[in-house]
Amino acid sequence: MIIESFLKKAKNNFNKSVMSDSTGMSLTYGQVLTASILLSKHIKNFEGDNIAILFPSSVGGALAHIAIALTLKTPVGLNFIASKEDQEYVLKLCEVKTIFTSRKFIEKAMIDEDDRMVFIEDIQKRISKSQKLLTFFSCKLRSVQSLINKFKIYDENDKTAVLLFTSGSEAHPKGVQLTNFNIFSSIQSYSAILDERPDDVILAALPFFHVFGFVVCLWFPLLVGAGAFFYPNPTDYERLGKIVLKHKITILLGTSTLYRGFMRKWHKDQVQSVRLAYAGAEKLNKNVRERFNEKLGIKILEAYGITETCACVSANPSNDYRNGSVGKCLHDIDCKIVNPDTFEEVPHGKDGLILVKGPNIMKGYYREEAKTKQAFYKDFYITGDIGRLEDDFLYITDRLKRFAKIGGEMVPLLPIEDKLSDILDKNGENENRQCAVINIPNTQKGEQIVGIVVGSNPDKLYLNAELDQNGITKLSQPNHYLPIDTIPMLASGKIDYRSLKDFAIKELVES
Repeated sequence: MIIESFLKKAKNNFNKSVMSDSTGMSLTYGQVLTASILLSKHIKNFEGDNIAILFPSSVGGALAHIAIALTLKTPVGLNFIASKEDQEYVLKLCEVKTIFTSRKFIEKAMIDEDDRMVFIEDIQKRISKSQKLLTFFSCKLRSVQSLINKFKIYDENDKTAVLLFTSGSEAHPKGVQLTNFNIFSSIQSYSAILDERPDDVILAALPFFHVFGFVVCLWFPLLVGAGAFFYPNPTDYERLGKIVLKHKITILLGTSTLYRGFMRKWHKDQVQSVRLAYAGAEKLNKNVRERFNEKLGIKILEAYGITETCACVSANPSNDYRNGSVGKCLHDIDCKIVNPDTFEEVPHGKDGLILVKGPNIMKGYYREEAKTKQAFYKDFYITGDIGRLEDDFLYITDRLKRFAKIGGEMVPLLPIEDKLSDILDKNGENENRQCAVINIPNTQKGEQIVGIVVGSNPDKLYLNAELDQNGITKLSQPNHYLPIDTIPMLASGKIDYRSLKDFAIKELVES
């Protein structure tokens, strides 16, 4: 599985550089293997079975995760930008007694020190130069089979490789248990789609507590032999453009929102090395896709997945893609579209609830047996997304939860948001302008639709007239528009709809 694959790749590429970051640190496979083994000896003595990992996207954070994989402990991805309430809920649910982190990081991020924290800097000081040399040469001289035998106890298929927490609109996040087998099978599927090459370098700017950051940015490069450049802030667009140029990045990962930012700050001469760009986590805006290609000469291909599916369900191959689609299902993944009320399959090409089954599906929600049962229908995971299949290509219509119920009618919010974004883009007065569309309670109609627009004084009459011209019915047009300085985002690069709902309720309901 993942440890055996990592050990084989490390032994066969011992002197090849595999990861680097913005601090200037760069490590070969041999150095990664050595450092991980040395760290794992200390992690084995950490208090508690579940260890919270609090690192940005960095070499140090990657080593922490690899090292913990070489123990019987389970890493808990702690979202350091989540609310204090959510963080404390996660720590309590997982009975965390140790938080593994970096002193430099928490000081820079202004995170309060906690008595449960163990700092990687302190462990590094306790590892002598002789220990480093002995471990390095042991890794270099031992046979790969000897190393596999040494660590095989930690490589069982059903071992929980990580606990990652959802970031939805529910009262508390849910802990998704992903196994060694989930991750290994997913990476095998990605490998076929990405057609990796020896000189590939992934721009790894997504956080490790996010499923794409953990699986695609961290483990995928290690297991296939690609390089990864870690950077802690995916919205530092200008700096990332310079990194793409300097480090000859070949594969980009991001959201529609992030690609919009890249498009504003990047220049064509910076991205000559890029051969693949994938978007996920939110629907790719048509204007972003077209303008990114026009300006930079790069096609953005869509993929689809959620935490419970170990990052990816489907993706567009670069040689067989459909604009507007999230691609074909990956190897061994079965997808069907059903009526959300009856769970009967709908005709091909019709919208319905997306169900998926395959080796990538989570073990279950941590200590949430009832919610785990509710998440499945006859061995199929219920994604909560609405979509359709056309010629084996999957198209996402909206989230089931992103519908407003107005006067008994279910109104999808994504088409409204897409059209509003197009209108604002074409208006051209502010290239940075963004928007989001949400639903909040209404005492008379059940719910109401609110458009959130970056800038000042959005003109409701003008915008709704334009929406009308673009086929958005009166029922689906926002009842209110609110100005905002910036659209809040999650660390994954997705729009933070939960925060926007709180903002709108405060402005329109509580005021």
